[in-house]
Amino acid sequence: MTIPAKIPFFITTENKALVEAIMAARSKHPVNILIRGKHGLGKSELTRQLAATFKMDYVPVPINLLQESGQLMGHDEFLDNQTTFIISNFVKAVRTPSTLIHLEELNRPESPKALGELFPILDDSRMIIHDKIGEVRVAPGVVFVATLNEGFEYTGVDPLDEALRDRFHFIELGYLPPHEEIDLLKMRTGLAGPVVTQLIELINSLRYDGQDPIHVSTRRTLMMAELMQANLSMQAAIVNSIAIDKDKLESILMRFDFAGQMGSTGGRIGKGEYVLL
Repeated sequence: MTIPAKIPFFITTENKALVEAIMAARSKHPVNILIRGKHGLGKSELTRQLAATFKMDYVPVPINLLQESGQLMGHDEFLDNQTTFIISNFVKAVRTPSTLIHLEELNRPESPKALGELFPILDDSRMIIHDKIGEVRVAPGVVFVATLNEGFEYTGVDPLDEALRDRFHFIELGYLPPHEEIDLLKMRTGLAGPVVTQLIELINSLRYDGQDPIHVSTRRTLMMAELMQANLSMQAAIVNSIAIDKDKLESILMRFDFAGQMGSTGGRIGKGEYVLL
């Protein structure tokens, strides 16, 4: 377990206030947060940055790897001519004060039964009695952060059980407003000058196309900026980074007017003021 490195991360003032209120409550009891949004908008990074900001040990738990009931708590191994139950990292983290436990892809277990032990851990009792390791009680100050993608476009995703969903505070992530996304690219990749503004102007023309919008994640814009910082042309960086028909994308690039001003789209992108976490 370790505290992640702090890196620049933009969040709305509303979400920052919500996060601070939720995290303040952990002085009284453990808390649960569910971060939702399209893929690539920073759900996992926000989780790590919460741990970094509040100086908490970060423990990722890949829920998508769970195949059967009981696996979350540990597994049996044959050691020294006898079967021994090996306690999972999840249980160790649950028992460690002021730990942030990241429940990755909460709605993607191999079997829904694999989440059975999670219900009492996340409810008001905050404990479970296990037949092999006894009482597992959530330590003071522990924070559970679940991340997930929802929608028909994500294969292998099941609807989240409503009783499980009801145990969480919600944080919704969307696209960054142009100015903040430009600043993020500059801080993370070093790409600077008018080319950054041009890149975000073009990306937002794809995202907010009234007839055929294309999802371009923040993760993708960072990847493009890194390629451009390494002297790849903007057009090549975009064409090789966005998963749509290349002829269609190149026709969009040919029509795009790079002379447009950011203010032409700024009024309909993003909601609320953004600040660094």
